[in-house]
Amino acid sequence: MHVGRLLFLLLVFFAADPALALRCGNKLVSEGDPMAKVLNFCGDPVSVQQRTIIKQGVPRSRIRNRDLNPFDDELLINTRSYVEVLVEEWTYNFGPRKFMRVIRFENGLVADVKELRSGYRE
Repeated sequence: MHVGRLLFLLLVFFAADPALALRCGNKLVSEGDPMAKVLNFCGDPVSVQQRTIIKQGVPRSRIRNRDLNPFDDELLINTRSYVEVLVEEWTYNFGPRKFMRVIRFENGLVADVKELRSGYRE
């Protein structure tokens, strides 16, 4: 009985999507992916909000690709450094039987995926 339970838990663990991920059909969008990939996999969002924020200190490391964002070179030297970050939040409505999702982009890359309440009919 314990072996079966352990096997089930391992299966669920390895089958689960990574943290900060969103499945659009059979495609997976995850942290560090560019906006173009999300648009290609998930289509147009139902709403988009934009703003600029100021961040302080050394940023967390992330996937860098100069071809996708050539301006993503700036390294912050110490905790008194500041940098402007363009933030966009895209909301997706997958219908009344699924949860809506908000994808937060920072400088064009997926930074966070949040689950909202159930979607609605359009």
